[in-house]
Amino acid sequence: MNIYDFFNSPDVAEFCRSIGHTFNTVESAVMVSQSKKRTLAEKLAAYRTIIAEYPDMELPSGNNHDYYESFHKALRNFIIHEERLLEKYIKPEQDAVYIPFINGDYHRRTDIHKTYENAITDALESVENGKKYTVQKAYLDSDKYFEAKFSKSGEIVSVSGYYDDELLKSKEFDIFSSIYIDVPVPFKRGDLVEVDDSSYLGGVYVLLNMCRDDKENSKRIFRADLTDMTAWVHYMCGDSIDCECMHFYPDLQYCRRELEGEQRLLKYVSLYLQDKLCLCSLLKIQKYLSAEEIMNGLKNDHDLTYQLERINDKLLLNECV
Repeated sequence: MNIYDFFNSPDVAEFCRSIGHTFNTVESAVMVSQSKKRTLAEKLAAYRTIIAEYPDMELPSGNNHDYYESFHKALRNFIIHEERLLEKYIKPEQDAVYIPFINGDYHRRTDIHKTYENAITDALESVENGKKYTVQKAYLDSDKYFEAKFSKSGEIVSVSGYYDDELLKSKEFDIFSSIYIDVPVPFKRGDLVEVDDSSYLGGVYVLLNMCRDDKENSKRIFRADLTDMTAWVHYMCGDSIDCECMHFYPDLQYCRRELEGEQRLLKYVSLYLQDKLCLCSLLKIQKYLSAEEIMNGLKNDHDLTYQLERINDKLLLNECV
């Protein structure tokens, strides 16, 4: 199995490959679990390949799972859980309906379906090209639900939910969220990076630092799970720059495209952090870009345009008189 086929970032995959970095059994399973480009069926097949081809090892206890002497056993239990979850999601039930949500924005559609196949067909016909969607299985008079994310072609990528099935509530279900792994990446402070297919904090960032870069505090920082695999970044917040952390830094990749609108400022923040642009120039550029965005907004203000045309017509009329 080529583990790099499951990386979300082609830049991180290429870098790890170029330096000959290897991933052990647990690390490989984590990278498979975080893949956004592979379907659930492909992930389950990859887990089975890991069990068959990778050596067994222990799994220390985590926030959401107990200690396992055999990671293979934990992975087998996880596969059973995922298949059970998928089975419950797909199975039509008298008191359940399927509701599509487009683009992950959770704006409820008016269409409700009795089968997930009909819900998928509805979503595929309605959604814009290239956009992903979610279909929720909701239960009448209950807060129980299942939720599946779908690929652009209509294949299930993941299933989750809130349920009362004892098997599905087992602590073994969430082993991957309790594992921290170290993944080498090619990025440095000031790089302009992005996360593919994400709107979190705008999806485009200027890198400040990553958890793995903090060598001085690495021994005293408690790194327990995936949520600790962070990168601190600058991002556009309205018309200004703010900073925040994004999770699972191996998803980052270089941003090579031309930015538009207010996000253009991030390009110059990147140059500033790399000492390729002075502070005074950065501030002037910010003022220029802000003024340009304001002007573009006014040009697209149809009411203002209408009022200006009326005023100009009156002035011309007065001149003629």
